[in-house]
Amino acid sequence: LCSPSPFAACDRLYAEGIGDMATNRRSADPSTLSEPLGPGRARVQHLDLDLLVDFVGKRLLGHVDLRCLRNDAPPPEGEAWELVLDASADLEVSDVQVDGAALDRSRWGRDERRRHPTLGLALRVQLPPGPPGGEVMVRVSYETAAPSESGEGGCSALQWLTPAQTAGKRFPYMFSQCQAIHARAMMPCQDTCECKASYKAVVRCPAELTPLMSAVKTSGPDPCPEPEWETPEGCGKAWASHSFDQALPIPAYLVAIVCGRLASRRVGPRSSIWSEEEMVEECAWEFADTEKFVAAGEALCGPYRWGVYDLLVLPPSFPYGGMENPCLTFVTPTLLAKDRSQVHVVAHEVAHSWSGNLVTNQTWEHFWLNEGLTMFTEMKIIRDVYGEEEAMLQLSNNLKSLAESVNHFGNDHNYTKLIPDLSSGEDPDDAFSTVPYIKGMSLFCLLEKLIGGEEKFQPFVKEYFRHFGGKTVTSYQMRDFFLDTFKEKAKTDPTVAAALEGPIAALDWEKLFTAPGMPEFVPACDAAPLDEARALAQRWEKAGDDPAALGAFGPQDVEGWGTTKLMVFLDFLLADSEDGGGSISSAAACAKMAECYGFLKANCELRFRFLRLALGARWGGAKDAAVDLATSQGRMKFTRPIYRALKAYDVALARETFIKHQSSYHPICAKMVARDLEA
Repeated sequence: LCSPSPFAACDRLYAEGIGDMATNRRSADPSTLSEPLGPGRARVQHLDLDLLVDFVGKRLLGHVDLRCLRNDAPPPEGEAWELVLDASADLEVSDVQVDGAALDRSRWGRDERRRHPTLGLALRVQLPPGPPGGEVMVRVSYETAAPSESGEGGCSALQWLTPAQTAGKRFPYMFSQCQAIHARAMMPCQDTCECKASYKAVVRCPAELTPLMSAVKTSGPDPCPEPEWETPEGCGKAWASHSFDQALPIPAYLVAIVCGRLASRRVGPRSSIWSEEEMVEECAWEFADTEKFVAAGEALCGPYRWGVYDLLVLPPSFPYGGMENPCLTFVTPTLLAKDRSQVHVVAHEVAHSWSGNLVTNQTWEHFWLNEGLTMFTEMKIIRDVYGEEEAMLQLSNNLKSLAESVNHFGNDHNYTKLIPDLSSGEDPDDAFSTVPYIKGMSLFCLLEKLIGGEEKFQPFVKEYFRHFGGKTVTSYQMRDFFLDTFKEKAKTDPTVAAALEGPIAALDWEKLFTAPGMPEFVPACDAAPLDEARALAQRWEKAGDDPAALGAFGPQDVEGWGTTKLMVFLDFLLADSEDGGGSISSAAACAKMAECYGFLKANCELRFRFLRLALGARWGGAKDAAVDLATSQGRMKFTRPIYRALKAYDVALARETFIKHQSSYHPICAKMVARDLEA
């Protein structure tokens, strides 16, 4: 145990009764143990990472230089300045330097008093005396935790894949996923959205492999000395270094890294598509419209500030549809539908270039600001690129998924609020659902409707991004900016003045932000594009298990239909539950539907919907296909509900399948599925 001297200020907070995380005045964020605010603390402004990718030990190791500014108020008399960083409990810190000099071990250590199973084990560093506002440089040498031989445990931000788990089968692969609070497992940092910092990085890896980051690559590959340990499978002795620069300030969750045998194809003036060599041509074709999305986003939101917009298609275990890492969006290979029907996910990630990346929710309690405004913009990008009908079909899918999420949690559940209460140290991953996305989008649609339509509201959105660009924002700041902006416009626009005095004045903002359950307002979904899908669903419901009625169905029913309309058809049949089942209770009907429409061989979106419907009807023909979908990819949108549907169908099968394949999932996915199956 180290000397208690670095923790004197922390001990004083506890003694005064304000050290509890629910009332910690050192941060506005209940999901961090760092202390960027208040007297005697320092705030990170920039990070310089120097990392080595060790595939044999399955760890990143090196150091991070944190350029910090002391806060404006000095510490209380008799106390020292401190830098307090988030770090996961299993992040191994070996050395700390301040302004180039090694810091005695008695002046830095882990804050055991505030150890938390979700939030980690903070690193406290005592700083030398200095003036308020002064700069200080802190270097922390560290390495990430390695998973066990069975693949369990280790750094929650990283997944290490063997060559057998990749498309090429020859080289290992590693990628990160830091959202929401997993950056602290990959590096010591102030892992809170309220602290945005620029970063540079040098990454060293075997010469056969290519690292990429959420930044612009500035140099490499350049030869560098090989480390003193075994070379990973498939690689020779040569090593190379690569350098990266992210000049715009970002929260820690947007720091991303990948390393594998990667190749790219140019698809636009600022975009390349990256993937493993074996699938790069397929990926480039699927995402050929990327520049259309970026251009449409600029028209709606203002200039694209990040320079390049590249896409990386990851291995199937990537746990999300996409992740909006600046300069390098990560996407799942489940989007490779061979008909470009799933590329709307890219429209969503492009929209994050403004909402989330440029203007960021201050804490995870205000996550709906990131995702709701992104969904609002995504729907407009889809409309502008693919037309009104496709946008309406997508909206129908989104509203269905919102109802499923609300029903999954329960209509009165904390996690169905736009601003959930995370003040007791809840894991933000537990609160993740479509609620902040679609309920948040619905609120922005309501504000647009009440203020007078897109012509008046979209300029406000552009001004919002301009005003808050590079900063963080809360729900209440957004509300105040909305009201202040339109109060100014009301001076010269009578229709805006009438809206402010009427429907806007009548809004109960606190209810909008904190009421659980479905929103009172959802955007209208034009019925015309949905009529055919609804009519076919009604035919199937009426047919029941009557052989004659079932015999009348055939492939001609859906001739010319795209994936989105087929998704809407299945959504009409599914119950508003993430666990599956619906209005088709006949196993014979499910068998016939699979035969007529080829759903067992369709893309992931269609299989996902059909298999939940069929498991609910207890059709045995769905069992093996459901197990295959659950184990062939790790996208949580599919994996978690499929496991829950399997659990309802055969709980032993669900648990046996997960235990067998647990090590193949990303740590975030494995954690969440395990919780689902325990419930």
